[in-house]
Amino acid sequence: AGATVQGSFLVRGAPEGNQIMMAPGHETGFGFLPDTAIDQHAIARKRLDDMIPVIERHPHLLGIAIDEATALVVHNGVATVMGKSKVAFYDAKRWRDMPDAPRYVLVDTGERFNLKTRSVETE
Repeated sequence: AGATVQGSFLVRGAPEGNQIMMAPGHETGFGFLPDTAIDQHAIARKRLDDMIPVIERHPHLLGIAIDEATALVVHNGVATVMGKSKVAFYDAKRWRDMPDAPRYVLVDTGERFNLKTRSVETE
């Protein structure tokens, strides 16, 4: 829950259980990362597709799904993946521009993702 609440949109906030991705009245996070929805345990618990309906319904949001034993360090709008696994990023604009593209981009440990341009940084 610590990572999830950092975004402006709270996923899995339903009091009934964490299988519910969107729960009206329970969707406001702290907003430390504006215009984002953050999920966790994405790969380990086979949750990579869970963020897709959230971003389809709220296309202005950047979806971020962090795996177990993994963190995202953000400095000046650039997120660096740290830890043992990967982070998935979901951008609805990318889906519109490239309809056949995968619904998320996986970024590995040590790699960076620019939150402003919504793209992987190559150097």
